[in-house]
This record gives sequence, C-alpha cells and structure tokens, in this order.
Amino acid sequence: DMVELECQRWASKGINIKYEIRDNRNGYKAGALKEGMKRSYVRECDYVAIFDADFQPEPDFLWKTIPFLMHNPDIGLVQARWKF
Repeated sequence: DMVELECQRWASKGINIKYEIRDNRNGYKAGALKEGMKRSYVRECDYVAIFDADFQPEPDFLWKTIPFLMHNPDIGLVQARWKF
C-alpha cells in the first residue's frame, strides 16, 4: 500500500508517524478519529496533527501552528484553512 510505504519511509528518518487501519467503519470519519485518539502512543505526544487523505499541508504548516499552541496554553486545538 502506497500510504503505508510512505509512512514507513518517514518513520525510517526518525519521524514519529503512525499508520492505522480499522477493520470496520463504525462512526465513519468521526469514529476513526475517536479510535485513533484512544491509542496509547497518543498520550506520549505533546501535539497530534490529523490530516484527511485528500489534504496536503504546506511544508511549514506545523512550524506555523505549533508555536501558536505553545504561546496560548488556553487553546487546545488549531484548525487551519486550506485551499484546493
């Protein structure tokens, strides 16, 4: 699978990336997000970035969003605008 191979490529470079597949579609996208956030490794992360399969962020996306979270501790979520 192309996505799995790409995730493995990034992981081999030391990037903390996970590839998950569910065997059911309960709750559809919301169910997938809910299940993903239950994973034990999520608790080890300071931040979690979730992207749709059809979304390709700008290369500096995390460089722009993470500092905003770090400097505003009352904020728990950033949703960024994207373009086609």
